[in-house]
Amino acid sequence: MRPTQIEAITSSYPIAYLPWGALEYHGAHNPTGLDSIKAYGMATDLAQRVGGIVFPVVHAAANLISSYPLCDFKQHSIEFSEELIRMMCQEYLEQLYRQNYKIVVLLTGHAGEPHIHILKEIAQAFNEAHQDIFVWALAEFDILPDDILIANHSAIGETALQLYYAPETVALDLLPQKGDITLEEHAVSGADPRPATAEMGREIVELFLAQAEKKMVELMAVYG
Repeated sequence: MRPTQIEAITSSYPIAYLPWGALEYHGAHNPTGLDSIKAYGMATDLAQRVGGIVFPVVHAAANLISSYPLCDFKQHSIEFSEELIRMMCQEYLEQLYRQNYKIVVLLTGHAGEPHIHILKEIAQAFNEAHQDIFVWALAEFDILPDDILIANHSAIGETALQLYYAPETVALDLLPQKGDITLEEHAVSGADPRPATAEMGREIVELFLAQAEKKMVELMAVYG
């Protein structure tokens, strides 16, 4: 967007959406950019409902599956240090603050620990230091019931979201038709992804948007 286009929106909706993704192995059946695609899609959908500007995805994450002790997935992931994630998050927030955004939605598609906690800790400290801006750091499952979505890696939840946002990037036929699906062999942590559908993904997104919109209305009443 050109500066005048950005300003036309932020003059009424001083909201920045910062989707935070990763380049991480998600098994043979999903793209390595799943976390980024998911975060950008959900942030964009929320912005269309509420208003504001969606920034490009931050493709940088720590604590990927490549460092998980029981896995041997060293290819197809780009992992960054926790120190760098802290610094990047802090500097992003400082610059968004200087550009007069009043609400920042930091939506992380990657939930590795402590990566996700680092983002939330930086956001909390930033909020405590600044009274005229609010940073809402979250993962999509944070505001959904556990029976709808929980933290997972390339399992039915993430796969359904990927089928909804970018179905051409998913190849469920690359998973075995029978037998168990495991983290160690298939890079799946959570429920079996084989039954995932785009409709499941749509339902997750709609519930997320309904919950997130309520929160945003509350924040806009205070900071908007």
